[in-house]
Amino acid sequence: MLSGIKNLYVSEEVKDYPYTKEILDRLKLEPIILPTGEKPPKPLASWPEVLSWGKKTLFLTAYKGRFFRPCPGTKCYLCCGYQIFHIGQGCYLDCTYCILQAYFNEPWLTFFVNVLSDGLKQLEEGLASRPFTRIGTGEFTDSMILEPITRLNPRLVEFFARQNKGVLELKTKTIFIDDLEGLKHNRRTIIAWSLNAPSIVEREEKGAPSLTERLKAAQKVSAWGYPVAFHFDPVIRFPGWQEEYTRVITELFKFVPAENIVWISLGSLRFMSELKEIAYARFPHTSIFSDEFVIGLDGKRRYFRPLRVELYRHLYREIRKQAKDVCVYLCMESPEIWRESFGFTPLELGGLPHMLDEAAKKVCGF
Repeated sequence: MLSGIKNLYVSEEVKDYPYTKEILDRLKLEPIILPTGEKPPKPLASWPEVLSWGKKTLFLTAYKGRFFRPCPGTKCYLCCGYQIFHIGQGCYLDCTYCILQAYFNEPWLTFFVNVLSDGLKQLEEGLASRPFTRIGTGEFTDSMILEPITRLNPRLVEFFARQNKGVLELKTKTIFIDDLEGLKHNRRTIIAWSLNAPSIVEREEKGAPSLTERLKAAQKVSAWGYPVAFHFDPVIRFPGWQEEYTRVITELFKFVPAENIVWISLGSLRFMSELKEIAYARFPHTSIFSDEFVIGLDGKRRYFRPLRVELYRHLYREIRKQAKDVCVYLCMESPEIWRESFGFTPLELGGLPHMLDEAAKKVCGF
């Protein structure tokens, strides 16, 4: 899959880092060295065309901000209290609904080479000063998208294996798991997959592995002792969605035992208004934005409330048929939607962060 990277830029300030040289040796592309502070030049083209170019372009640089920080949730809906370890941004998979198409004005893939020095130092300091913490690298990128060339995740797994106050979640659509085998992970790293209905995977997740490939990868890492998680986000309406999502959930529990699943999240399709125009320009075949949407409290377009509740109720019911005790939660929804969909609100269980902390502690063996 990484053969798709055609353009490689390296900031001068990191060109002599041993980690940079390690990555370049694996990628085997001649880099263009940019003066410190400069960014890759964008082609003179429309934004949809620039995005397509960016999917083939990688920029290795240093990050000057905070690697370790809270997830940028919204006060309008219930947030899970997640923390981010910011390793980079962008993704070369081409999902129709990907919010990153409208979120950043930098279309290329970025990887921060100083993650091993500055990043891990900040992470260690942050963990020492906090109570139990759930941390993820997949907020602005796929946690494994560059793994064949960066080999970052084994270092993170071994780092977290020594921690007693937090867990790492690696969230992905890929199947780049080979370098996780044989590591002493101490069940402190959760490997999570984004799942969807097969027809959505086929039509709307260009370049991503199939549903079965993802589930087989989850089965492997579960057999290696890692806790696993799954994210149905975005759940999308289409003719026959009930049957397809039911089959996905049934298959999921055939591949992975329920007792090794930390959590399953549900989130319906939501998007900024700008995304719709960008997506139609890049993916004229798609019809996922042609449904009944309203503008939510966060300014994003969401399915009309009864439609969201119908989606969540169905998936929650099917999950509970397979597993009574697995933690299931809604991503960025109101207490009212929780109650209508699940019959309870997180507040009744101590709040959403508490719910997820307890699920992690239980399955990860704290």
